[in-house]
Amino acid sequence: MLSHASRSELGAEPVAALAVCGKELQLESTAAAARSLLASRAVKVLPVLSGRRYVGAVDREMLTRTAHDEPVGELARDLLPVATARTPAHKALAALDARGGTRLVVLEEDGATYVGIVCLRGDRNRLCVDRDRLARHARTP
Repeated sequence: MLSHASRSELGAEPVAALAVCGKELQLESTAAAARSLLASRAVKVLPVLSGRRYVGAVDREMLTRTAHDEPVGELARDLLPVATARTPAHKALAALDARGGTRLVVLEEDGATYVGIVCLRGDRNRLCVDRDRLARHARTP
């Protein structure tokens, strides 16, 4: 279940505990599919995957002059900062703050396998979190 949490609630959780999934595209997904997901104001950028491997991201601006059937894999770029799953949340968020961004990609320790994306709200305090994922990480030593 997605909800919001403030930074103060998160403690020293690994950043993987804050990552959410559900709005990703595969390399072969079309620009039309990306436009559909980006129609929501809350969706700022879409991670692009090859299976579970992160290859980049697309945003609205990249799609302005793109044919509906063009694969997003051809458009994917390194738009977002990246952290590995075990990075403490406060360190990952500090890196995000330094860039002034609101989205951070989380990868497994191999540096390629996609875990999810951290979505920092505009107030720079609240994050969208998956409460179930957060609880699972809290129980893991």
